[in-house]
Amino acid sequence: MKVGKHWTYQVRAGFDRRVAEVRVLRPLTVASVDGFELVGPLGVSRVAWKQGTLVADSTVNAQFSPPIPLLVPSSDLAKDVAKQVATWHGRVVVLGKVRPASAILTERTDKVEQGSQKVSAILATLTVTLQNPGSKIELLSWYREGTGLVQQEQRTRGNRIVQLQLLDSGGGD
Repeated sequence: MKVGKHWTYQVRAGFDRRVAEVRVLRPLTVASVDGFELVGPLGVSRVAWKQGTLVADSTVNAQFSPPIPLLVPSSDLAKDVAKQVATWHGRVVVLGKVRPASAILTERTDKVEQGSQKVSAILATLTVTLQNPGSKIELLSWYREGTGLVQQEQRTRGNRIVQLQLLDSGGGD
């Protein structure tokens, strides 16, 4: 990643559909390592690679302490069997409220639509359980090496809240 790099996504939230650009705005420190701030019309995310794991200390709608794992690339993933690759315990700040939480990250290989074709990707499923009240948020993210995030869905109580689908990954390479 480098400053200026951008991706264009189709965003679906309920009946709303729009095209949105996500751009690498600036370098900064995340989890005590060099990372980047990503900005788009939905908000700001702060991510970094730490010891082979993609982590975030904030996403467009939450802040995490310590930073939460999003992706642990591995070559020994299977298509039909999700493998638990990380766990997390900490605090989440959502809408100004601090809540204790835990999470499990599983991964498997999958096919995902990119343009008019189905391509191989890593499906990383992050299940975050918030304490008080006990609710679960599921973040399904499809990543391709050399491209990055191809598709993402956020689900609450099994209902899709928002979906991003990559339209273009050109620009700022």
